[in-house]
Amino acid sequence: MRVPLEWLREYVDVTLSPRELADELTMRGMEVSAIEQVGGGWTDVVVGRVVDVQRHPNADTLWLTRVEVASGSEPLEIVCGAQNLELGQLVPVARVGAVLPGDRRIERTKIRGVVSNGMLCSAIELGLGADADGIHILGHGDELALGTPLDEVVGETVLEVDVKPNRGDALSMVGLAREIAAFTGGELRLPAAEVREAADQPTESHVAVRIEESELNPRFAARWFDGVMNGPSPDWV
Repeated sequence: MRVPLEWLREYVDVTLSPRELADELTMRGMEVSAIEQVGGGWTDVVVGRVVDVQRHPNADTLWLTRVEVASGSEPLEIVCGAQNLELGQLVPVARVGAVLPGDRRIERTKIRGVVSNGMLCSAIELGLGADADGIHILGHGDELALGTPLDEVVGETVLEVDVKPNRGDALSMVGLAREIAAFTGGELRLPAAEVREAADQPTESHVAVRIEESELNPRFAARWFDGVMNGPSPDWV
């Protein structure tokens, strides 16, 4: 189970270092097999905004983009082969001189006769996932300031926790937060939970519960769900 510490801190204050927290969890039977630093394995990668996209005159699959990396500055002209670019997108920009994971150095290059002053990065190029099909989109509005170092936006410490079968209560962020609150004395902050029921689809029209041994089982709850779709996780996950 992958446990991002920033997400965990929404439910409990964690003052221990990642290594101290890993040791405490391991001592309690929830072995932490790895501490991973996601993001930050690069230099000089910043938030930029796509302000222009044109087809490359000498290549059918390449684009000529102009990307603003600071308010009021001259946009960078960058050649890109991704097909998911749109005007106004916030994207990771590796400027000339940047170093990406794997010691990949970004230089000013000429691609099919056009100079490219940097690179727009996909998730796999940043070490943030396996998606290599398009640029890693950071947003579409003003939620991030131009020029913000990328490690301030997506940098994260993640614990790989092996939760045993007898601890199903800990197979969630809230479950682990409850455990951490118990051994640190920290305040547990449970998320608000609200289930809205459609007026024309009450649960009792789909599910019936009958308790035959009320002393052994004083309460049993059931709920019916419909229209649940499986799809890609949002970026914050």
